[in-house]
Amino acid sequence: MTLPYRWHPTGTRPKAKPAAGALVAYEHQVWRVVSFTRRPPELWSDEACAMVARYGPHYEPHAIVLRPLDVSDDPKNRGRDLHLESRGYMWDVYPDEHYPVCASCMEPMPCRERMAERESKAAAERMGRFEMPGVCPACAKPVSSRQKSMTFPDNLEVPGGPPVTFHVGRYGCRGSAARYEERWVAADPGRRKAVLSCRGEVTRHGDGTYECTAPDDCPGPEARHGLYSTCDCPDCHARGPFDCHPVAGERRRPPVPVLSDTTEETDTTEETP
Repeated sequence: MTLPYRWHPTGTRPKAKPAAGALVAYEHQVWRVVSFTRRPPELWSDEACAMVARYGPHYEPHAIVLRPLDVSDDPKNRGRDLHLESRGYMWDVYPDEHYPVCASCMEPMPCRERMAERESKAAAERMGRFEMPGVCPACAKPVSSRQKSMTFPDNLEVPGGPPVTFHVGRYGCRGSAARYEERWVAADPGRRKAVLSCRGEVTRHGDGTYECTAPDDCPGPEARHGLYSTCDCPDCHARGPFDCHPVAGERRRPPVPVLSDTTEETDTTEETP
């Protein structure tokens, strides 16, 4: 789980709960599952409890013990076992003892060398999208003056490169812009604030108001949130106090990045809040 990329081992199938004795691919090595057991609830962390309450039993924490294939089942060798916590993780499991390996380095395919080649090629293509001023790196299309856009003065992919402009009226481009903004804010969190995403959970009410679990940082209901929900108003307000705000108001934005005020031309891919 520490690789800088998502590795998809050839010939594996994803399983949430691999059986004891199964072969799993993990960080460019093949391991045998010694055990996979559910942790007692009294040992769950607060984060684990919150995840289970929100997403269900799939996120219950389990303890998994992995052993290298070249290690025998001798108690003296148990120091080489790998002990991990599995929580909502899909393991890459081989269907049997036969699995493909690289003829050059004998690592399970694709090996580290092949992955490095792929990552290098992908990085070069990604940088190319950030070298063209006025072109949205998400869709590689020019951003016109009539389209909703967001411009970041700092180019995180190409140091010293041109400002980066995204479409924000298109669903796919807006998601890419939000992820870029998260990196941009993380580079200087004391002076920058996100306007496309929020760490809280938002609830849209039927009476035209919204509430967020992170009201001090929330830029508005149209921002990307960790969780969305709706309710039947005004009945929900009768059950308790709510810190609600008009949907159309209270949208605070820093001086940069610059969000254009122009109107997006008709586009079937435009995001619907």
